[in-house]
Amino acid sequence: MSAPTAFFKADPEDVVAEIERPFTLHQPALQVVPVVVDVPHAGRRYPKAFVEGARLPLRSLRRSEDAYIDLLFAQAVALGAPLLVAEFPRAFLDVNREPYELDPRMFDGRLPAFANTRSMRVAGGLGTIPRIVGDAHEIYFGRIPVEEGLARIDALYRPYHAGLRSLIQRTHGAFGTCILVDAHSMPSSGLDRDGLAKADVILGDRFGTSASGYIVDIAEEAFRRLGLSVTRNRPYAGGFITEHYGAPTSGVHALQIEINRALYMNEATLEPHAGFTELERGVTAAMADCFARWSGWLDEWREAAE
Repeated sequence: MSAPTAFFKADPEDVVAEIERPFTLHQPALQVVPVVVDVPHAGRRYPKAFVEGARLPLRSLRRSEDAYIDLLFAQAVALGAPLLVAEFPRAFLDVNREPYELDPRMFDGRLPAFANTRSMRVAGGLGTIPRIVGDAHEIYFGRIPVEEGLARIDALYRPYHAGLRSLIQRTHGAFGTCILVDAHSMPSSGLDRDGLAKADVILGDRFGTSASGYIVDIAEEAFRRLGLSVTRNRPYAGGFITEHYGAPTSGVHALQIEINRALYMNEATLEPHAGFTELERGVTAAMADCFARWSGWLDEWREAAE
């Protein structure tokens, strides 16, 4: 079977231009909590040339998508926190990686000398420009032009992180601290590293290095109150975003939250199921609890009541 040529003939700038903007920023009328929520993997705008040039159908490409997580966390804005959502799909570009975590075997042309070509994520096919989705299914028929990969980074990766960095700095400046909630979903299949079934929620703090313990304790308590099972760091401790932005000693805490997809969607059809509405309410309640406790509001309310 010969490879479709649409992708390989497309101008790199035309391909990324199909995505109108790198992210959508939903802002509250007034930010009243020291929290920023970002959703890097729920983008649903798939460039036509990318889809036509892939060896996988669109449904398979979407297997790596954190589908509808932006909707589950949407009420963060009503609770007073900005919400940053990537518009492009993870299969096209992964912003939860270093900017140049690239596999030289994927590209025609020479990568920049500073590219990280030897990371474990690159070796596994999950670099900044992913080589695979799902259970090691190859995305491309062959190599892609290096100019195409670099164009994605310049047009989408850099603006996303510039926007996220700006929100964190602004929040830290206004409140003296910032809690970054990095929101994701995970497939229900598979086991954790201890051979146990995955929990409903996995909290990742890079094993205590990206957020202070009380931040994670509060989040765990909030989700457990919903009757959900919660574990920490196994098998997901947090990626580049959590590691890069989390600096507890400087007042910036980064917490990755992974939601089990079976709770809210049919993983075969990629459609939300009847549990979506209930989980949305639950996530909103958990966020309200976390935001208040992280901000110290609950202590103030208790003191006022006494």
